[in-house]
Order: sequence, then C-alpha cells, then structure tokens
Amino acid sequence: MTAQDILLDTTRLVSRAWTKRRSTGIDRVCEAYARHFHTRARAVVQHRGMVKVFNRRDSDAVFDMLLQPSSGIRSKLVRFSPLALTRSPSRIPGDGMIYINPSHTDFDLPTHHQWVEKSNLRSVYFLHDLIPLTHPRLSSAHAVRRHLGRVRGLLRHGSGAIVNTSATQAQLAKFAEKRGLDLPPIAVAPLAGADFTNRPYSQTEKAQRFEAHKPYFLCIGTIERRKNYELLFRVWDELIDAFGDSCPRLVIVGQDSPQSAPVMEAYRSRPRLAKVVRFDTAANDSQIGALLAGSRALLMPTHAEGYGLPVVEALQLGTPVIANDIPSFQEIGQGIPLLLDVADETAWKRAICRFAFSDSERDRQLNMMEHFIAPTWQNHFAIIDSWLEGLASAERVPNERLQVEC
Repeated sequence: MTAQDILLDTTRLVSRAWTKRRSTGIDRVCEAYARHFHTRARAVVQHRGMVKVFNRRDSDAVFDMLLQPSSGIRSKLVRFSPLALTRSPSRIPGDGMIYINPSHTDFDLPTHHQWVEKSNLRSVYFLHDLIPLTHPRLSSAHAVRRHLGRVRGLLRHGSGAIVNTSATQAQLAKFAEKRGLDLPPIAVAPLAGADFTNRPYSQTEKAQRFEAHKPYFLCIGTIERRKNYELLFRVWDELIDAFGDSCPRLVIVGQDSPQSAPVMEAYRSRPRLAKVVRFDTAANDSQIGALLAGSRALLMPTHAEGYGLPVVEALQLGTPVIANDIPSFQEIGQGIPLLLDVADETAWKRAICRFAFSDSERDRQLNMMEHFIAPTWQNHFAIIDSWLEGLASAERVPNERLQVEC
C-alpha cells in the first residue's frame, strides 16, 4: 500500500460550484488538493452521512469540471450526477487506502466514521483551525457544536491530521491533553496564498474609485464579528476628526455571511464613515491584487485566525501589514508585520496615522520583505506527500482512541 492510493473528498468544491459562491481560504485549499491529487485519486462526495465513491472514469470527469469551471457547470453537474451517483458505491473494500478530507465537511458525524471503518480506510483530516472552540463567543452555538464534533472525531478516529501552522497544532494538542485523547500523526504544512505578483497594476486599478492622491488601507476577510471590523470603524471615526477631507480611506473586501448584520449595523451607526470607508463584496482576484498593491498597508485586526492567507499575499506582493498580535500571524509573518494588541485602539490609530503618509516602521517592513520566504504549494505538497508515504507504509494497529469517551 502506498500513498498513490487516494480517496479525495470533493464535497465542498462541488457545493461551491453549484452555489457559485466565491472562494474562501478553505475553498482555495480544497482546489489545491484537487489539482495536486486528481491524477491519482478517486473523488468522494458526501452529504449528512450518505457517501459516494466515484470510479476512476467518473472521478476524472468530476475533477475536470471542478478544475476547469465554466459558466455551464451547473448544467454539466445535472447531466452527470444521476447516472454517476447510481453507479458509485457507498462502501468500498479500501484495504487501508488513504482518504483525505481537506475541508471540514461532515467528519463530526458518527455515520462518516462508520463509513471509514467499514470501508477499511485510513482517514486524514485537514483541521484549518479550532476557532469555534477557542473563541465560542465569536461563533454560533451550532458552529461550536459541529466543530467540537469534528475535533473529537479527528482525535478518536483519524489516522492522521494536517494543520497549517504550529500554532494550530499546539491548540489541537492542548485540546487533546485536556480531554485525555491521544494525538494522531500530524503534518504541519504552510499554505500558499494567491500570487498577485505576476502582473503590473495601473494607478487607476490601484485607486479603485478612490481619489488617486488619497492614501488608503485594505482589510480582507468575510464580513463577520470575528474579523473585528468594529475596531476599524471606531478608529476611522477618530481619523475623520484628525484629518478632515485628507482622511485616509479604508477598503474592506469580503463576502457577506450570516453574521454580517451586526457589523453593518455598527457601520451604519456612524453615517460619516460612508465617505471614507467602502465595502467590496464581489472583488475578483485581479481586483484584490490591484487594491493590495496600491494600499498603504493591509489591516488584519481579526480576533482569531488559523492561518491568515491575506498576510502572506500582502508580504509576497510587497505591501506592509498591521495585524493583531496572535500566534498564527507571529508564525507566518516571519517577523515582518507590525503586530498590535487589538485591545489597544490608541496604538492602532497611531500606527495607521503614521503609515498613511510616511513612517520608519513602514520602511522597515518594505526593506525586510526582500527576505520574505513565501510559502508555495510545491513545498506544501512536498511535506504532505512524504508524510502520506510514511502513513501508508506504517503498520495498521487497532485505534485505541476509539475507546476513549470525552
């Protein structure tokens, strides 16, 4: 048995293709895994405990549709799915084959782990973060319950886990120790951001409807409480008093979410912000790259992140970063970003004021970026492929973690 024998869960990618929603960070990871493994993997889809494993031919068709999306992908899925699902078994004689779930899809469900066991698979789960458990007040009760199930399921049943940072690994180890659970083998593999360096951006693109002579800052992330946009609203309310018409601008790029309402209410409660703060919920990669290239700095006041792709993307492009002082940013920033406590709003206001025009700290970051080592998917999968080979060749033993209750 080698790591050439792979089942890859494509549920999230199929769902995204069907709903036509824009990619999040986890979606980008799922797509990278599909691109890397599609020539040697069979595709898996699942829905609330019902699992289907496609044959080699149907898997090729699934990967082609997902990796070469077209405007007619929903029609293609409609034509393809009925027959393909009919001839796809729920259970296979896996003989220790490796199953990889690169998203957080359904591995909180007992039926999922029953399928893994009955199919004789070795399951590997990508745990992107533990945020609903470490910051439950920033998540819904439903999200907390489901993520608790995912982490417990991984620790009790998983043959291995992939994480994006040592910080996430440490949080998982702390969770396991507190509940008396053993850790499975873990691979720590940093994520590559979108490459915005392969094209020049015109000044018009950089300005993005703001006056070219007005400095602006950029914030990237889903519109939700965890991203802590309210801090920036309060800071910009004070900046208007300090700068008047010369106040720097703020662009927030992110998709709406079920938690968008309180964020937008906080924004609308300060009507004068509308002149200097704008939201872009539909920007594509090219537009985001242009905004990032022209901004004075990327702002990331988020309360918690498992990784933080925008930080990597900004540093790779040569844009300074001001971010919350959290372990993941300490790790991926390689000592370059200015990290500030989000409880110190005065420090955030002071830094933004300085960065808006000219500052030695901003110059320090620009100089240090010459030494920034950007994570790549090539390096990520070099780690993963080697780790999977070891996992596949290891002797299978009964999983004692299955007997542990928490």
